[in-house]
Amino acid sequence: MDFPDPEAPEVAGLPDDPLVEILSRVPFRSLCRFKCVSKAWRDLIANPIHRCKLPQTLVGLFYEIHHRRDRDGDDEGAGDDNIRSHGWVGFVDLLGRSMPLVDPFFSFLRKLHGSESIRIMDTCHGLLLLDRGGYDFDSIPSYVVCNPATKQWLAVPDFGWTPSPCNGMSVHLIFCPAMSSHFYLLQFTDDLFTSVTSVQIFSSKTGAWTHSESAWSLEEKQAPCERWRYESYSLEPERKRAVVNGMLYLICDSLGEGPPVLDGDHIIAVDVEGKTRKFIPVPFRMCKEQCSILSDFVGQSQGLVHYVNHEEPEYYTNNDGPSERSASEYNDDDDVEYELFIWILPEGDTQELVLKHTVSFLHLFGEKSCKAGIDYNVVAIHPDRDVIIFKWNDKLISYDMDTGEVCALHTVSDSFGFASYVPYFSELPALSNKY
Repeated sequence: MDFPDPEAPEVAGLPDDPLVEILSRVPFRSLCRFKCVSKAWRDLIANPIHRCKLPQTLVGLFYEIHHRRDRDGDDEGAGDDNIRSHGWVGFVDLLGRSMPLVDPFFSFLRKLHGSESIRIMDTCHGLLLLDRGGYDFDSIPSYVVCNPATKQWLAVPDFGWTPSPCNGMSVHLIFCPAMSSHFYLLQFTDDLFTSVTSVQIFSSKTGAWTHSESAWSLEEKQAPCERWRYESYSLEPERKRAVVNGMLYLICDSLGEGPPVLDGDHIIAVDVEGKTRKFIPVPFRMCKEQCSILSDFVGQSQGLVHYVNHEEPEYYTNNDGPSERSASEYNDDDDVEYELFIWILPEGDTQELVLKHTVSFLHLFGEKSCKAGIDYNVVAIHPDRDVIIFKWNDKLISYDMDTGEVCALHTVSDSFGFASYVPYFSELPALSNKY
């Protein structure tokens, strides 16, 4: 094994600290290529002192656990050596190390009230958004933002108002260390009585919440990109989100009437003030008869927004699964193989997604058709590689778009709500370890 040379000269005449600061802002894949520039560059990047400041890659997945009891009353485990769990949260180490890089049990939060029932709401560039409110339907969220790599945390203050009854609520974390050392929370609430989707924004810079319905002007509320808040659309937080260049991208599902294939889904791009900057119609390919096109996932990889959708037989659309009669009408003798599509949003102001890759369910799972949310889920896309991770039959499965290789990774029974984890080792003044 090669070790960095402690006597190695400064790279290209630059002091180490400014160069490390520059390298900390490049993508992980670029950093890997820079190791090949020279021995001095390799040693600089491999130095343990510098390595923690440089870009990291995907190391694992946090997820929520649906507990079951065995006959003796004990919780059933996942039975995988690389899976660790605490309370309602589990962690899968995708690098297969005997000891994880970070503490997956959140022991540094144990003095916080409610830490025994925390939920993982979101992750972003190494920070985690947790809710101590538990799983009670009528509980008021109590958020904590933490960094497991540095064990820093901040208990987010309460909203300062009583939330109205709502049809749904989702909360998302925005943190882009290359742009700012501050983080933001965007909480979307669909009002039960007005059906208006409002947004509440927390900024670590101000330490306070603002509310779109009280803080925004009438002109801001009626901006063209904000129309979805007042129409028949709902956000789909279980289909994940992407944060690219400080902008949050979410799938917005149409609730209106219409042909099943034109389900009206859009991707919205929202800034740190909660304002919608883009309203992007999702693409679909009508290649088969009696077929629906449905959204699966949105995430970021290699600095670009990636969107995934798939084909389903029409008889899946309004059922939890095919009935015997439906299945007999559309049986395996039809030789119809349904597919999954991966799209990207190019850089710039474009609002048109471009097809990147197509793969059949037969290749992925050995089945000609699958129902999202029941047969499988897209749980993550690798931030630095063309690899997608699925949950299928209580297993995590990876698919490499470059090679076509499908690999079984881990068994994950009774799991849902997966969140990718890329560590961030720099300390943040915004996380002050306080209530």
